[in-house]
Amino acid sequence: MSCKKNRILIVAAWACTVIPELIAIDNACAGLPQLNAATFRVDVTPEIGDGPCVGCMPKVISIEHSLELRGIVLRVEERAFVIAAIDYCGICNTSNETIRSAMARAAGTTMDCVALQSLHQHSAPILDADAVRLLHGEKSEQLAQHLKFTDDIASRTSAAITDSLKQLQPVTKIVASKAKVDRVASNRRVPQPDGSIAVRASVTREAAVRDAPEGLIDPWLRTLTFFDDDLKLVQLHYYATHPQTFYGDARVSWDSVGMARQRMEKSSSVFQIYFTGCGGNVTMGKYNDGNRESRELMTTRLLDAMQRSSSADADSMANTVDVASLKPSDIQWDSAPIEFTVREEGTFNPELLKMQLAPDQAFTTRLTAAMFSGFGQRLREGYVAQATRLRIGDIDIVHLPGEPFVEFQLFAQQVAAKNSFTCVAGYGECGVWYYGPDSIFTDRGGYEQTWSLTGPCQSTVESALKQLLSSRQP
Repeated sequence: MSCKKNRILIVAAWACTVIPELIAIDNACAGLPQLNAATFRVDVTPEIGDGPCVGCMPKVISIEHSLELRGIVLRVEERAFVIAAIDYCGICNTSNETIRSAMARAAGTTMDCVALQSLHQHSAPILDADAVRLLHGEKSEQLAQHLKFTDDIASRTSAAITDSLKQLQPVTKIVASKAKVDRVASNRRVPQPDGSIAVRASVTREAAVRDAPEGLIDPWLRTLTFFDDDLKLVQLHYYATHPQTFYGDARVSWDSVGMARQRMEKSSSVFQIYFTGCGGNVTMGKYNDGNRESRELMTTRLLDAMQRSSSADADSMANTVDVASLKPSDIQWDSAPIEFTVREEGTFNPELLKMQLAPDQAFTTRLTAAMFSGFGQRLREGYVAQATRLRIGDIDIVHLPGEPFVEFQLFAQQVAAKNSFTCVAGYGECGVWYYGPDSIFTDRGGYEQTWSLTGPCQSTVESALKQLLSSRQP
C-alpha cells in the first residue's frame, strides 16, 4: 500500500471517529434541543365487587373493558415532563397527588410537571381518599382498601414509566392537525323561552330538549403526532364532550372514547392517547339514545374524526414543528394558580353537610356530603389549584383541573398567540368538579352549579389562562 493511500485511510478513520463528536459538541453549543419521548400504559381496572371506588360506581358488577392509564414522557436536556390520561371518572384531592408524585419520581421530575387527566367516563371509578376518610373514618377498612388500591396504581405506573425510559426515542417533528367531529357533542344547558335553563343530559328522553340546537361547543378534534423522521411515535387527541353514552349499571367500560382510541391504534399501529377537553357543559345527549347502537354510532364518528385529523389532507394540517429548529427555551412547562373559593351557602353549608354525614342518612346523601366537605376542607387549609401548559414551539398543551366549561377552552384559543395550535385537557385534579362562567350562579335551572364546589371563579381561571398562554421565554 502506498504512503498516500495509507494517509487517506488514516484521515478517513479520524473523520469517522472525531467529526461526529465535533458535530455533537457544535450542536450542543448551538443549544439545539434533544427532545426524546417514551410512552407507557398501565391496566387500572378495579376488581369485581365492593371495590375501592366512590362516586358513580361504588360497586363493580361486571367488566366490559379493561381500563388503562396511558401516557408520554418527554425529556429535553435535563428536564422531564409527563402527560397522561386515565380511563376514570375522576381522581380527586390527595388521591391525585399520590399518583402524580410517584409518576414524577419515576420520571426524574417534580409533581408540578406531571399532568394526569381523567377521561371522565361515568362507567369508571372515582378515587377520592379525602371523601372516603370522611365517609367511613380514619381507621376503616374501606379507607385502607381505597389507599391500597391508589398506592398500587401509583406503584405500577411508576414502574411503567421507569421501563419506558429505557426506550426513549428522538422526536424530530410534531404535526398538529384537526378535523371537525360530525354529530357528537351538544351543549347541556339549553335555554328555554322563559329564560330558564333546561338540562340536556348524556341521555335525554324529552324530545324538545334533546332536539334543540347544538348550542355552544368546540366542534374540532385536535391531534398531535410525534415523529422520529418519518416514523410516527405517538398521537394525542383532544375533544371536548362528556364521553359517556350510558351509565348506572355498574359495568366497567371505557365507553365510546376508549373504543375509538383502540380502533385507531389497531388500524394505525401507532400508540394513541385520548384527552377529554373542557366538556363540563357538553354532552352527547342530542345524538345519543343510551343504547349500544348509539354507542357504536358515537364511536364511529369519533374514529372518523381521528382518522381525518391524522390524514395527509392539507386542510387538516395547522402546524408542523421542526424540533431541530427550536432552542431549548422554545420548550417550556409553566403553571399558574387558580384560586377556587369555598362555598358555604345552601346545600354547601358546613353544619348541614356535617348532619348529612351521619350514619342514619342515605348512602348517596352521605357520599355527596363527604365529597363536598373534603374539597371544602382542603381549600380552608390553603390548597390552591394549578393550571399548567407545555409549550413546544407553536404548540400549546393546557391542562386544567376539574370539569371546566367549554367557554374556557374557547377562551384559551382566543388569548393564545395567533400562530399557536392550542390543545386543552380538562379533568385534572377533580375535587372541584364543575366550574363555568359566573353567570351559572344566577341562572334559573341547569345542573352544573349544584356540583360546582367553588364559588364564582371566571376571573381567576381566565387570568391563569392568560398568564400561561401569553408568557414567552426569551
